[in-house]
Amino acid sequence: MKFSARLLAAAAFACVISAGALNAGALEAGVLKPGEPDNHSPEISADAAAKMIDPELAQSDFVEQCAGCHGVRGSSIPAHLPELKDRVGYFMCTPESRAYLLRLPNVAHSRLTDNAQLADLMNYVVFVLGGKSAPAGTKPFTAEEVARERQFPLTSGSLTGERMRLAKDAIRKCGAPRSLRLQYLGSPQ
Repeated sequence: MKFSARLLAAAAFACVISAGALNAGALEAGVLKPGEPDNHSPEISADAAAKMIDPELAQSDFVEQCAGCHGVRGSSIPAHLPELKDRVGYFMCTPESRAYLLRLPNVAHSRLTDNAQLADLMNYVVFVLGGKSAPAGTKPFTAEEVARERQFPLTSGSLTGERMRLAKDAIRKCGAPRSLRLQYLGSPQ
C-alpha cells in the first residue's frame, strides 16, 4: 500500500512539473501573459456561437478530442504541432485549404460519427480558436461538407508538404501573414 501511495505522489508531482513546463513554454512564446492560466477554454463570442448548433458541446468535443495535442486554447507550444490559435482561420480562404482541414487524419477519422457534431467542433476551432484569422464572410462548415470531405482523408506522409503548399496559397491569395508557413512559432521554415 505504501508503494502505491509513493507512486501516486510521484505521478502527481510529474504532472505539476509538466504543467509548469508547458506554461513556461507558452509564456516564452508570448501565447500566455504572466499570471494567465492555460487550463481553461477561451470565451465563445456570440458571433462564433451563432455558427454552431451547440457551442458548449463543440468546446467539450475539442477538449476531449484535440486539446491533448493542440492545447485547450489552441496553442500546442512546446509541442511541435501546428498552432491553431489566431491562425487556423486562414486555411478557410480557398476551397482547397478549407477541404484540407476536414481531410486531416484526426478529423476525417474522428470518433465523432455525427457529421453535424464534427462540423460544430471544426467551427469552434476556426471561429473561436482561430480568432480573427478567418476571412470576413467565411461560411461555417456544414454536416454535408464534413460528410463529403472526410471520405478522402490525407495520409500522414503528405501532411507537412500539403500544409506548406496551402499556407503559401493563403499568403499569396488571401493576405495571410508570412508566419503561416511556420507550423508552430519558432519552427524552422
